[in-house]
Formats: sequence, structure tokens, C-alpha cells
Amino acid sequence: MKILSHLAGTIAYLQMGSGFHLISHSIPSSRSSNIAHQMNRLDDNNDFNTRSRFATNFDKIKSLEHRMSKIERTAPDILMGFYEPHLLSFSVRPGHAKRLSVTSTCFALQTISASSACFSSKINLDLQSVSANTKRNQPLQMSNKSAASLRSILEAVLAAEWRDDDLYQVPLILSTLLNIDSELEILGEELSEVMSIKVRRLLTALLAARPMRRLNDSQVLSDYIIYLCVQAMSKLHKGTAHESSTGTSKGDIGIGGLPKEATPPGAALDLVVGLARSAEISLNELCRQLAYRAAGDYSSFDVIRMTYSLLSYVKASEALAETAGREITPGKGPDPGTVVPRTNRRLVRAALAAFFAEQNNDGLWDKGQPIYKSFRKSGRNVGNAFVFAVDTLGSLMEALPAEDFRPHMDALQKTLLWIETHLTADIISDFCDPESGQCYGKPLQGWVSPHLNQDSGPQAWSTAQALTCNSRMRAVTQELMHNDVRTEFNGVPLSDDGPKLAAWDRLLDTDLGYRSKNCRTLKDVLRERILDPFHSNRMKGGMVGPGAAYSAILFGPPGTAKTTICESVAEFMGWDFVVIDTSAFLADGLTNVASRIRYVFERLQALENCVILFDEIEEFCLDRDTPGLGMESRMLTTAMLTAINDLRRAKKSIFFLATNRLRAFDSAITRPGRFDMQLFVGTPNLDSRCLQFSQFIGTMPLSEKFKENAEHKFRSFLETVWSEDAMFMNYLEGIQFASACADFAASNEEDALTNEVMKTILESQAAVMTVRGSARDEYTATMELSRF
Repeated sequence: MKILSHLAGTIAYLQMGSGFHLISHSIPSSRSSNIAHQMNRLDDNNDFNTRSRFATNFDKIKSLEHRMSKIERTAPDILMGFYEPHLLSFSVRPGHAKRLSVTSTCFALQTISASSACFSSKINLDLQSVSANTKRNQPLQMSNKSAASLRSILEAVLAAEWRDDDLYQVPLILSTLLNIDSELEILGEELSEVMSIKVRRLLTALLAARPMRRLNDSQVLSDYIIYLCVQAMSKLHKGTAHESSTGTSKGDIGIGGLPKEATPPGAALDLVVGLARSAEISLNELCRQLAYRAAGDYSSFDVIRMTYSLLSYVKASEALAETAGREITPGKGPDPGTVVPRTNRRLVRAALAAFFAEQNNDGLWDKGQPIYKSFRKSGRNVGNAFVFAVDTLGSLMEALPAEDFRPHMDALQKTLLWIETHLTADIISDFCDPESGQCYGKPLQGWVSPHLNQDSGPQAWSTAQALTCNSRMRAVTQELMHNDVRTEFNGVPLSDDGPKLAAWDRLLDTDLGYRSKNCRTLKDVLRERILDPFHSNRMKGGMVGPGAAYSAILFGPPGTAKTTICESVAEFMGWDFVVIDTSAFLADGLTNVASRIRYVFERLQALENCVILFDEIEEFCLDRDTPGLGMESRMLTTAMLTAINDLRRAKKSIFFLATNRLRAFDSAITRPGRFDMQLFVGTPNLDSRCLQFSQFIGTMPLSEKFKENAEHKFRSFLETVWSEDAMFMNYLEGIQFASACADFAASNEEDALTNEVMKTILESQAAVMTVRGSARDEYTATMELSRF
């Protein structure tokens, strides 16, 4: 036992049926880091969670997600039952509290953050102060005047009474505030002197609580509280500005982007040292616990210690993933011994498999290590001082990728069943009739930790943890369904790389109608109705902005980059991109198209934050009034109309329908209400043509004055012939014309690029132009049909 306790030996973990691989680890920190790093390198080309091995039935996941959504819809009514407006508090047991309950309120705020859309009718989620909105000439957005104010609750938590040595509440307060107030509307430059002192106290206590190497596996704090501290530190590190990456000086900004006066001296160094030490100590403890389990030493093994060591290790190592170590001696660069290796994914998955293998039949886990290893006074009872297992599972699902949970869906279902079957109800007395003595009150629903007396009734903190766990389980199942559908239809995982604003900037614009001073452009409308409401507003607060368009028909001649436009929208927002064409509906044969339509759209509704393009599917949406159209085609149009309507109502993704034949569609497709917008996608407009020319001539070794003169001539010529031929060149034809003009200008005298020369080039181009003859007639007839 002593050898195991102090050396932890070498882990031989070959239970392949549970997905375990050989893990070699010994306690000294430098060696453990090297081994973990080597293992991670070996795992680079081995995708542990290949879809072929862990393929999970779509219908099964969808059924689970449906059950979770039912609980999530009830979350606002359940949780708000604990809210006491006069205290701005989610009280443990409402009606008896005299001051704000810090712990319960923080966990309730985490629930609201995990499913903010559900709480928008109960909570005013706008964190901007009245003065800030006044300065920006923006009224406070509040759909329900009687709703509680999220800002007021957060401010009350910060102002509440808490002890500096209570390292359960200190990191809980900080991580809750930093998570919800990511834009620093409360914790930013308007932070008062009194609140700055409060924040400084929190930070001082947090940074002094880092694990100590000399204590090894006997740290002062429990692994759960260490994790809470790491969680707060990682959020601070993420929000800290680094001059090398931003190109700007920190100035008066401290760690986490907080005001300098709110951060204690030396906080930046203490923060990175705290994270590095936490990564090292938690990695050691994680491997130690896995060794106990592999050796069958269940008297020493603790599933809670293992899991929170895993969480601390993941959070700390990922927070420092893009750092190169610390400089110990000024001017010498980073010391090699201070580099934190990147997260060992194989080790993480092995620990996660061990966690689920220890699940009890009721869907929960053994209570494990207490939250507090010691108490200042006897008799303290905080959830019986043990972690509620749903909080542990919820933290795992917040910290790890959704795909890590694919092999464990059955285990998640067991926990979900526990949540479903353990919702309890109670009556909180608020009035007693003096004559009859009968007491009355309001009903209270929620959950109670199994470590407490079950007769104590539902409590705010345990209810919030159960609801948060459910919301995070639902997010995991939704992501798994999304990934499966995207893969099935050969979608592009653009979300992996995050938003790429340059893709939108490179896109050439087109006019929505004849060129005039009042003519709107395609990019202008798409930015106003899609990019700003979805991307910009979500980046600020997570809510879709007003006036958002979820769908649009893009119509116009071939070769006008309709697919490129849709993909650029997806890249701009960092969303995945899926193209659905006729082959998707014909996959089961001509006789099964109707059932295939249902199949495809059922899966498309599982996509979230995705741009979907229906490319040239006119054959399934033909005008039902067309003479000679068969009954089967009419039925397909009806089925498609219903499916499109359901997809639009889901409001989970943005979808476009691209077509070269707008007039072929049934009128029910093109009428207002079915699609939010109907946008003409024509050839590049005048400004875009000039940009093409500028790009060509800009690379040539010519004087700036010569280039400006050539650009002026090019624009002037196009303006004179715009409605004749110039406007009908598609993208590639415009490139050819601009290139020919630029080459001619560069290889001849300065005045050689005359109108006659450009007219000759244009006439040669027009002879083979795509949009000519009847195609040009269709172009001019439909270019004014945009609706936005």
C-alpha cells in the first residue's frame, strides 16, 4: 500500500473492452510530463472515437434529446420557484432566508447560462447598465417588465457576504461572474471602488490556493475545490490580454481583462504558476487513482477524486496550451522545465471510461471525497459535504468534446432516468389561518441530493445542478446528432476553424435590381438580415438579434456563385456547411422520394448553427398548377412545402434554396412567409468589376499615378456601357475582361487604354457570354423580383 501510495508504479491498463490503452506513468513531475507528452504524440494519428466503431443510432439519440428537452422546457418554472426578488437570491428553501444564498444563487446562474434561451421570459438577460445603454442610445431590451434582472443578481452576488478563506464560494463566485459577464459589462471599467476591493479580495484568495508540490497527494483542499479554483483561473487566463498576440499594451488592464485596481500585485505570475502547478498535481493524482483502480485497490480508489483530478488537468493544461513556458531568468527565454505538455487525449478518454464504468445501477456514483476536508466549526452541512453526482457529470460534459461521450450514451440515459424519476414536490408555507390553524403556501418542485435526508425537500443548489446537467447532456446529444447528419450528407465542418471574416470580404457584391442610388446590394442585405443578427449579436450575448432571416431563395443565372455565397456566410459565422441536391432525395430510388424527403428533413432539423443549401431541387417543388403535371409530382411538392415549413419553424439553422429557374417553383414556395427573403443573385456589380481590375493592375510594376488613371478610365467606360453588355458578364467573364484590359494598359503607352480598345475587348467577350439571348431576357425579367 505504501509503495502504491507514494510511487503509484506503472499503470498497466489493458482493458480493451472498455477502450483502455497502455498508460505508463510515475510520480516525479518532469518524468510524468515527458511520458504523457510521448503518449499524446503516439495518439496523433489514431482517432479513438472513429464513427465506424462507435456508431450510435440516430433515432436513439433523438429520443434521448426529446426527453431532455421536456425537462429543459420546465426549467424556468422550476428554478424560479426558489427565487426571492427582495433578496435577489435563489434561496436554498425560499421563505426562510434573510440574506442572499451565494452558493445556491451561483449554481442557479450557471443553469440560466447553460440554457439562456429558455429563461428569456423569466430573466432580463441584458447585462448593460442603464447608463451604458443611454450612452449608446439603446433602450433596455426587456420582453417582460416583471422579469428578474440578471445584472442585478450578479451585482448582488458580488456584493454579498462571503469569507476569504471559504475556497468553495470564492472560486464559485469568480467563475460564475466571469462566465456570464464575459464582455465585462459589470466587471469592466465602470467597476466601483468598493466592488474593485471585493474583486481583489476574491483574486487574492484564489491565487493563494494553488496546490503545493510538497504536499503530493495530501493537498489542503479537496480535489473538487481545487477544480473550482482551476476553473476560475482558466477563465481569468483566457480573458487576459497578451501584448504579443494583440499588438497593444495592457495599460490599465489586469488579468482576465479586469481593471488594474481590481487585481492584486503579482497576479499575472501567480495565475500562470497556479495553472501550471494545478496541471502537474492533478495529472499525478489522476494517474494515481487509475493505478489504484487497475490494481483492484478499491480501499484507496476514489471515483470523485479521479474525476475532479481529470477535470482540473484538462482545464489547466488546455488553458496553457498555447503558451511556451515561463522565463525564469530575464532575457534567457522560457525555461524548458516550465512548459506544460498539451492535454493527453488518450489518458482523458481512459479516465472517462473508468468514470462511467463506476456508475451505479441508479445512474449516479459513490459519494467519494468530501467537499470540505475540514470545517472551521462542527456541524456544518453543505449538501452533507459531498458532491452531487449530477454536478460531476455536468462538469465533464462542459469540459470535454461531445464525441468523447458517444461510447457512453447508455450511461447518460441511466442518469437521465434518475433525473426524470427523482423530481420531488413540496409546499412552502407562507400563510396560516388563525382560526382553523390551516397553513397554505406555494408549491415547490426540484431535486434533492441523495446525500441529504430525502424528507428535507427540494433545494435550490441541487435543483440547479440537476437542471444544468440535463442542459449539458442535451447539448452533447444535439452535437452528436449534428455531427452524424453533417457526415451523412458530406457537409463541411467549417466550425472546427471558427469564424473567418476574410471569406466574406473576398466575396464580390451584386445589385438587387437595376443600378441606381437607391439600389440595395446582396451583401448589404445578407449582412443586415443574417450576419449581424446571428453572428455579431451572438458574439455579444448569445441571443439572435431582431429582424433575423432564417431562410432565403437565391435565384439568378448560372455561374453567379450562389454556392460560394452560402459557403462564405457559413465561414463568416464559423458554422458548418451542408449542400443538399437532388441525389439526396433520390438515394432510395424514384419510388421512395416522398419517404426520403421526410428522412432527409428529419435529420436536417437536428443540425444546429449550420448553413444548409438546397441546390437546384426544382423538380421536387414544381408548380402544381402546371398543365399535365402528374399527381405524384403534386404530392412531392406538397411534402416539400411541409418539410421546408417545419425546418423554418425549428429556427436552428439558416437555409438557402438556390435556383436558376425561379418561375418553375410552386407559388407557395415563393410567396412571402415560406422563405424570409427572395434575393436575385446576378453578376458582379460595377464596384466589384472595378475591384477585379484594381486587383490585376495593382500587382503590375507601374506608378501609382498610372494605376489611378487606368482605374478611372476603366470605371468611366463601364458606366457608359453598363446596361448594354458589361452588367451581364458573370464572375469568370468579368475576370477575363479585367485581365485583358489590365494587360493592355500595362504593355502600351499611358493613353492606350481608350474606350475604343475596351469596347473591342468587351464585344469579343460578349460573343461567348453566358447571359445572352433568351438567358438575358430572363435575367432582366427577374432581376426586380427580390424580396427582403
